[in-house]
Amino acid sequence: MMNRKWIWFLSIMFFALSCNDSDDAAPAPKPQNTGTPCPDASEIVYAGRTYHTVKIGDQCWLRENMDVGVMLAAADTAKNNDTIEKFCYRNDPANCAIYGALYTWDEMMQYTDSSQRGICPEGWHIPDDAEWRQLEASLDSLYSQTDSVWLAKGWRGSNAGGRMKATGFDPWFNPNTGAGNTVGFTALPGGLRHAETARSEQLHQSAWYWTATPDGQTDAFYRLLSYTHADVKKGNTSRENAFSVRCIKDQE
Repeated sequence: MMNRKWIWFLSIMFFALSCNDSDDAAPAPKPQNTGTPCPDASEIVYAGRTYHTVKIGDQCWLRENMDVGVMLAAADTAKNNDTIEKFCYRNDPANCAIYGALYTWDEMMQYTDSSQRGICPEGWHIPDDAEWRQLEASLDSLYSQTDSVWLAKGWRGSNAGGRMKATGFDPWFNPNTGAGNTVGFTALPGGLRHAETARSEQLHQSAWYWTATPDGQTDAFYRLLSYTHADVKKGNTSRENAFSVRCIKDQE
């Protein structure tokens, strides 16, 4: 009888330890299509981290989300203090290392609308709404650069989002609709941080990207990729929310 109780106890403990909150986990992404590096530099080192480049149409992008600056606690507020400040999903630096950091819009822009460099390396900048439209249209199989669909808000296009997303169900949740990562953009679902609640949400579910384009005095435009969509959403929201950031190379 004692042996049976002991076996039962160990079984329960094993089950409990094997269960965890999948929303907090930070699995390393599987190998992905790396695309075509930009001709002048296949990688750059910035603030101690190596970023790889990828050529997409006429644009040169960094393949990884930005992860630069000092990590703040979830309840803290980013400030204009000459220090780049970032949030890591659920206060876990491992999430920053894999998915990149989350930044408020003003912190990303370094508190100025006059320059798009923001937190990007020298020679690079935060892509504005028009540059995101160019990327989307260059990837979409149904809608061209001149199609008016790209000017609308909401879910737009047909499959550009799927072609940007990393493939598989690790780290994206199933079904990861339309994911192909055809050009090596390798979008990862880093989630977001809500300003009102100071909570991080939607890891493995969505990739929220800021654009450099403001919308009035308090909002800015973003792009959203989802595990349930192959298209891309354009929207506007409070600059105080914290999203992922990609950099694009300056045009010479």
